Amino acid sequence: MRSAARLACLLLPAAFLAAQDPGFNGAWKHASDSGIPAAIEATVKDMNFVKRPIARKKLTDKNPVYQKVTIAVGPQEISIQFDARSPVKMPADGKAAPWTREDGDKFMVTAKLEGSRLTQTIKNDEGERTNVFTLGADRKLGLAVTVKSPSLDKPLTYTMAFTAN
Repeated sequence: MRSAARLACLLLPAAFLAAQDPGFNGAWKHASDSGIPAAIEATVKDMNFVKRPIARKKLTDKNPVYQKVTIAVGPQEISIQFDARSPVKMPADGKAAPWTREDGDKFMVTAKLEGSRLTQTIKNDEGERTNVFTLGADRKLGLAVTVKSPSLDKPLTYTMAFTAN
C-alpha cells in the first residue's frame, strides 16, 4: 500500500506537467499564412477615406508575418515570444498580468490552456488582440488572430501556421 502511495506521489507531478503542455513547448517556424495584407484591406475597405489609411498603417505595423514563435508552458507561467521581440509572460492560471510592449504601449495579458488550445489575450483601451494557438495531429501549430478595436468597423482576422523548428 505504501509503495503504491509513493509511486502516485512520484507520478502525479509528471502527470500534472504533461496535462499542462500538450506539446506547445519549443520553437516553431513560419510555414504559411492566410494573407495578412488582404485581411487588413478587407477590414479597412468600408472605412471613410480619412480613417482608412491611418487604420491600414496601424494594422500593418502591428500585424507582421512572424517567422518564428517560441512557447514555454510551465506550471506557473506561460511565455510566448514572436521573432526577436521580448517574450510576453503570463500567469498559467489565466489571471491578467500587466505587460509593456517595446513601443511603450501598456496592456493586460492573459493566457488560458485548454487541451490542445492555448488562448492569449492582449488588451488595452484601444482594443484587443486574441491569439488562439492549436496543435494539429500533423504536429503543426495553428494560430488564429482576431484584432478588435472601437476604431474598426469590423475585426481583423487571419491565420498562420508554424512547423516545429
